[in-house]
Amino acid sequence: MSKQNIQILVLGAGYAGMMAALRLSGKTKKQGVDITLVSSQNVFIQRPRLHHVATGQAVPQKPIADMLRGSRVIFRQGWVTALHPNVRRVTLETGQGSEELAYDYLVYALGSVVDRDSVPGVPQHAYVFDPVGDRSATDLHQRLLEMGGRTGKVVVVGGGPTGIEGATEIKGLFPNLQVSLVTSGQFGAFKDQRVEPHFRDGFRKQGIPILENRAVESVTAGELTLDGGQVLPFDLLLWAGGFRAQPLARQAGLVVNERGQILVDPTLASISHPNIYAIGDAAQTIDEPGVPLRMGLLPALTMGAHVADNLTALIKGKPQKPLSFAYYGQGISMGPDDAVGFSGYPAEAVMGPILRGRLGVWIRNFFVWLLFFILDVERRRPGFYFWLGKGRYAAQQRATRRTRGLRPYGRDIV
Repeated sequence: MSKQNIQILVLGAGYAGMMAALRLSGKTKKQGVDITLVSSQNVFIQRPRLHHVATGQAVPQKPIADMLRGSRVIFRQGWVTALHPNVRRVTLETGQGSEELAYDYLVYALGSVVDRDSVPGVPQHAYVFDPVGDRSATDLHQRLLEMGGRTGKVVVVGGGPTGIEGATEIKGLFPNLQVSLVTSGQFGAFKDQRVEPHFRDGFRKQGIPILENRAVESVTAGELTLDGGQVLPFDLLLWAGGFRAQPLARQAGLVVNERGQILVDPTLASISHPNIYAIGDAAQTIDEPGVPLRMGLLPALTMGAHVADNLTALIKGKPQKPLSFAYYGQGISMGPDDAVGFSGYPAEAVMGPILRGRLGVWIRNFFVWLLFFILDVERRRPGFYFWLGKGRYAAQQRATRRTRGLRPYGRDIV
């Protein structure tokens, strides 16, 4: 009787999951491994461009089957409704009913969704930059088309990159609308003080008022109530108040943090279920990989590549390595004709010139395109993707030992 192949199941076909599946396919050709990629969608979602989807701009859609062409990856479309880690199975809901998929190793890459549960009324009355679901980016586009020919009030809640991009893109494409932004903290304070004035200048030029340090207490039909009782009327509400992971991991008994992210060790294996690996927005390392880890495109791609390398090593009987990487920089759109871009190597401290205007837009769009294009190169040349900062984890551990082994995320376990 021939030996049964090792079954690797990858949940989620975003940047992290797609990278993991493609890289694994190329690196385990001779290892007797079957790789299955599961996604609820049959096209690849470019999440950094959802504000373009919402405002009706053309965003090329590539079928997942085309992205896997020539690889050994089996694609299954369906919704993952439950994890059963004790028996190493996953429940998948398809158009023909439900079924269970077995695995030896699971790669959990289901990403994140906008957190709509922290304030009453948000799920019923606010739109979000999620790719699918009720009041998603596509639904938001339809609502904007209804409002586009007349004046109307748009309120955006959230002073981070998602809120900034949403407010400025809507104002830039629908100038008749009155757009304002509300944030519970200081506007633009998520980055260096050198960057914040550029955000404020962009909002001032577009005529977008900012209400900062104002928490939202509740949302009803057409009204948003702030702390202190102030009421803001709106015709459209865009909620960009933070992200959380899907609830599946918590429901299955995996150890997660308060945002539902699976807590993983430096190899990206779950600290409670070692045969489950988590990557992208769905994961949080208990030790810093040389820099503070945040939800984002570059961490997702890198974690996807790293988990593929570690699973390949595990299957070949070689030691796995800890995740270690560095950031390169960031670009944040401020409408069709403006963006803020800056270098942030290695730990996102702003370096060099801060780019604005059309040059900033071009550079941001180029890197969004490049990180998508990398997936196609990885399909044809597995192992192509590489990243800087591979010595930073070791340096971080040396620093940690000097402070008696403190783990910055250890307190986050719930």
